[in-house]
Amino acid sequence: MAGDDFFKTRMGHRFYEATMPKIAEQLERLNTNIEALVAELRRQREAQDVAPASDADHAPARDPR
Repeated sequence: MAGDDFFKTRMGHRFYEATMPKIAEQLERLNTNIEALVAELRRQREAQDVAPASDADHAPARDPR
């Protein structure tokens, strides 16, 4: 059987009618989750950049002697 006839088989039909749409849906879901994760990480980074420095950040350095 030629490679062109895969879609004519039961397995080929199932692949194109069920498996491929499921793969596309999962890729879309994955992309949505990654976008949400990136947005959350950006929000956290911005919150850290804006947050006032604590007193510990301004403490004098110890003399290493």
